Amino acid sequence: MNNSYDNYPSIFNLPNEILFIIIKKLNISDVIYSLVDVNERFVQLLFDPLYIQNLNITLMTIKSFYQRTFSVSKQVLSNICENILPNIHDQVKQLAIEQHSIERILTHNYPQLYSLSLVNFKEEILFQYLRGHSAFRHLLIYQITHLNIDIQSDEIPILLSQISSDIFLLILFRCQRLIKLNFCQVFSYRNLFIPICSLPETCFTYSTLIELKINVATFNACLCLLDGRFDSLSKLTINVKKVGYELEKKTT
Repeated sequence: MNNSYDNYPSIFNLPNEILFIIIKKLNISDVIYSLVDVNERFVQLLFDPLYIQNLNITLMTIKSFYQRTFSVSKQVLSNICENILPNIHDQVKQLAIEQHSIERILTHNYPQLYSLSLVNFKEEILFQYLRGHSAFRHLLIYQITHLNIDIQSDEIPILLSQISSDIFLLILFRCQRLIKLNFCQVFSYRNLFIPICSLPETCFTYSTLIELKINVATFNACLCLLDGRFDSLSKLTINVKKVGYELEKKTT
């Protein structure tokens, strides 16, 4: 009996164009971890500049509709950080990371990086990184023009704490080159609302920001964002949890 599989279709028989289309449909973390050592042909496909310039080091696992995790396994993360990133870090232009991988991912320099997505971060942890992580701050100040922020929450919809408002204001202050900001509208199933009361009176105009996506708690917050300081803003996508104007209380 002939047990040969030579007559069966094989992925190795597919042309590079088809393989590249298949690879682009898969999670890049899994692809890199699984295929990087298969053969030289796969290595060339994986390290194609058009593929690795958009690096998404997150993997969604659905526990329930609202409860989802985005962490890759420790083994996959170690392989990416030790064997992959040293070879491609200078070619990455777009990067998506979550809170458990950020420390190791940002040990590398990304000179071409302009787009950063921070996925499934707890408010407190993200605020700490914004205030204390030097490499992270350097990216935000000097490189990032496109920023996506996703805050972690197991209950939807939810009103976030004041920390989220502080994060938003700190991003506006830190990101001197920011053009597009998506704050808590990264995933449609998450309706997280930010309690913005006012912008600091000492704030300057945010002249670089062209596009803003954000969820706010009240209509007053919406008016606050339209006070004229975003003087270059051409596109605003805003969800308001409570539509109703509240008069400010005057003290006598």
